[in-house]
Amino acid sequence: MGDIDDIDGGLDFPEPLGEAVLAAGVLCLACGGAISGPYCASCGQKNDDLRRSSFVLAKDFFKDTFGFDSRMWRTLGMLAMAPGDVPKEYAHGRRSRFTPPVRLFIVVSFLFFLTIGFTDTLFVGVEIRFHDEDAAKEGSAVALSAGETDKCSFQGSLRFFVKEKDLSTDKARFEECFGNVGVRAREEIAQAETVKVGKDEGREAELEQAAESIERVFTGISWVIGNPRAFNDAFNDWLPRVLFFMTPVLAVILALFLRRGALLFDHLVLSFYSHAVSFAVIGTSLILTQLGAPYMGFAAFLVIAAYYIAALKRAYGRGWIKTLWSASMSAALYILVFLTILLTITSNIVWTASA
Repeated sequence: MGDIDDIDGGLDFPEPLGEAVLAAGVLCLACGGAISGPYCASCGQKNDDLRRSSFVLAKDFFKDTFGFDSRMWRTLGMLAMAPGDVPKEYAHGRRSRFTPPVRLFIVVSFLFFLTIGFTDTLFVGVEIRFHDEDAAKEGSAVALSAGETDKCSFQGSLRFFVKEKDLSTDKARFEECFGNVGVRAREEIAQAETVKVGKDEGREAELEQAAESIERVFTGISWVIGNPRAFNDAFNDWLPRVLFFMTPVLAVILALFLRRGALLFDHLVLSFYSHAVSFAVIGTSLILTQLGAPYMGFAAFLVIAAYYIAALKRAYGRGWIKTLWSASMSAALYILVFLTILLTITSNIVWTASA
């Protein structure tokens, strides 16, 4: 039997060629068709076998993903100056001038989390102020617990984008007042319920399990307050994935309120670009906060809200009343989904930490 190359109609596959030869090559590596440039007119593949060293592949990946070329600067400029124009242009086929939305999202989110790391900033921390100390600092008041005496009467405040050293919680005093709250609550519940149900062993087992869960929750809350860095490290493991997941969620939500003349693809493009802008705004406000500028969190919220409304107006060309209604309803539903996911993640972290 002869070699396969001797069979009538057999095709000799070319050896790997250099880029210069391939650019002016004769045969397409994929379909064997005649070509006169870097791409095959028959199948559309670039006439390149992609064989590279690991170093070159890594270099090309970072260059293509994180390189700030002219398209990147143009896209960022238009996103800032004309909200909604870039997603509208991109979704309708005029893409060559702009950085693709997924790539921009990845680059800006990477820079955002890099800024968080370099500034040593916590996303969220719980600050405990005892009532016999100075007035509580500004923050979102959260009723955590109250001690039996004035010494252990305290107020908890959530502080966002804060450095750990700026949390003024007296951890030793908090542990003294709060450390045994879960144990006492467990004992009191078990004792009270046992009196009600008598010697029902099955019921007693259920009460014991419930009491253990209560104690575990209190232990987890104490861990979060006493170890803000560890909590944020665990939280940060989830946050990038959650934010990436929320981009298609926003697209689906927009599809519920903006059905006429728009496809899910249009909403997805706008969602990626809008999330990238939000990262940039929050990152900028974070840097300004580190430099001493006040009320940057509230300012960032206002800027993002105004930008979102303007982006919907320009991208879809609807009237102001319909735009405001769509923006408010979609934003409310988005925040509800987002907070539900964050609460689930936080609960899981607290429960796991108290094991």
